Amino acid sequence: VACPDCGPSLSLETPAGEVVARRGEALQKVREALAAGRIVALKGLGGYHLACDADDPAAVDLLRERKGRQGRPFALMAPDAETVQAYCELSDGERDLLASPERPIVLLRRRPGKRLPEGLAPGLHRLGFMLPYTPLHHLLLEPQEGMPRVLVMTSGNLSEEPIAYRDEDARQRLGPLADLVLTHDRPIHMRCDDSVAAWAAGG
Repeated sequence: VACPDCGPSLSLETPAGEVVARRGEALQKVREALAAGRIVALKGLGGYHLACDADDPAAVDLLRERKGRQGRPFALMAPDAETVQAYCELSDGERDLLASPERPIVLLRRRPGKRLPEGLAPGLHRLGFMLPYTPLHHLLLEPQEGMPRVLVMTSGNLSEEPIAYRDEDARQRLGPLADLVLTHDRPIHMRCDDSVAAWAAGG
């Protein structure tokens, strides 16, 4: 629940800082950009993410090239556990872990026959999925024809750098990596990477 006058308010910018759209229009333009294979820097809860359509091999490869992340897997975000289960095997414990308040990235065994691009996790038999944990994530992944159902949601940084969380720093460091930047007017006071978990031996 948010006040339409007081905010928080979304702003879509070019990497140079030029405002392209605001509020609801900014959100829709981002969804269209992701569907078109573009890479977007998104301001989240503990920092910026770099996002693209996880089902677009060219976008995945481009993000890997720009980020300088060779070989290491990308985290994925899906709107709900049912979508995750279309791609990965999901036990009751793993489902509970996905939906827990901590919203970790959960390492899940790929489901045979239903494949996302190999470039998401080269040579690995597991994918790391998480569910939305901010209102912006839920809005980005609302069902809409032609829009991505699964997004790459990797930390906003070059490989081995800390995640960008201050707006000006994000513009400088993520500008060369992203085609667009979706930001908002709520400051992040402390950077925080997404946690990673796996279900094993009943816990």
